[in-house]
Amino acid sequence: MTKEPRLDGRVLVSQRHVAAPARGETGDYLDQRWSALVADCGRELVPVPNHLRHARAIVSAANIVGLILSGGNDLATLAGAADPAPHRDMVEAWLVDYATARDLPVIAICRGAQLLALRGGAVLVPADGHAGTSHRISVLGHCEWDWPACFSVASHHRWVIPAEALPREFEAVALAGDGTVEAYRHRSLPQWGLMWHPERESDKGYARAAVRSILTTRCAS
Repeated sequence: MTKEPRLDGRVLVSQRHVAAPARGETGDYLDQRWSALVADCGRELVPVPNHLRHARAIVSAANIVGLILSGGNDLATLAGAADPAPHRDMVEAWLVDYATARDLPVIAICRGAQLLALRGGAVLVPADGHAGTSHRISVLGHCEWDWPACFSVASHHRWVIPAEALPREFEAVALAGDGTVEAYRHRSLPQWGLMWHPERESDKGYARAAVRSILTTRCAS
């Protein structure tokens, strides 16, 4: 019998809000590939519900070492938002405050990267050529991972962060050809934003490499 690896430290992850009005149901959804990715880093994944009181009860558990803000749903404050989930926005804002107060690493993916940047004062704009496409990005000179100068990513977002609209507290790490931010980091806090999905990449994906680096070296158990 194969021995299960020891998972050391719990990583919180937010979830997509999904509605099924024909059945009178609402639910939370998380791609199963997140569990495998986080477990490969020796961490236990803890999905957080889109209900603030219940989220607080779960987060009160011991040994929280990091936070992932996952993708899905437009931010409700954006004009023309598709599939917004205001209660999810509220939970994620509280999670970021919780992690920031404890100096916990935050990995913000796609919508999560938009939320983190917006909270810092970024301006988000809708753009063509990003949702449902693959495009090249250019890595800037201060990347802390072993990324090549250019590579392609599969993109799924409609809202973008123009480089000139990124708040000064953040530093751009990679840009798309149209000058919008594809990856960034906070200048003083352990917080990163990636505009494409590591859980959807192959095992050798560049976003996966960044997530592994953060979860194995930045998360103190």
